[in-house]
Amino acid sequence: MPQLTPEQVSEFLATPVIARLATVKPDGGPYIVPVWQHWDGEAMYVIPRGRSRFVEHLRSEPRVAVSCADDESDMELGTGHRRVLIEGRAEIIEGPVLMTGLMLDIAREMAERYGGEAGLTYLDGTMRKPRYLLRIVSDTMTTWEGSWHPRYG
Repeated sequence: MPQLTPEQVSEFLATPVIARLATVKPDGGPYIVPVWQHWDGEAMYVIPRGRSRFVEHLRSEPRVAVSCADDESDMELGTGHRRVLIEGRAEIIEGPVLMTGLMLDIAREMAERYGGEAGLTYLDGTMRKPRYLLRIVSDTMTTWEGSWHPRYG
């Protein structure tokens, strides 16, 4: 199935698709967590809570993987099942701090996209909780749409 264009990646990641963020624990084992994500066309941003366990993993090992996938498809047309797989590095931009500036702007956008009015109400109710702002830069991005990736022949 075809790869997604950069425009299609941005369009897909602008939907309320949950990202699965994989980190490496100090013992070398994998750790994966579902997160809300924000894609700016070049990097992915995540805003974890101040006590999120996986942020500590990033301090010693910034390599991460992110998987975003939808479950919509039209099997007759061979469309749907969009996939974005990112391998890259996470950078702690700031935190744990109360949200302001860029972090707050991204948090508001995500809250509305993922939860509508209820999401904005949730955000307002947690404004006094410290958060991190993470930026994930892709070293490798694999994308496709459809049920069968070309590499499988």
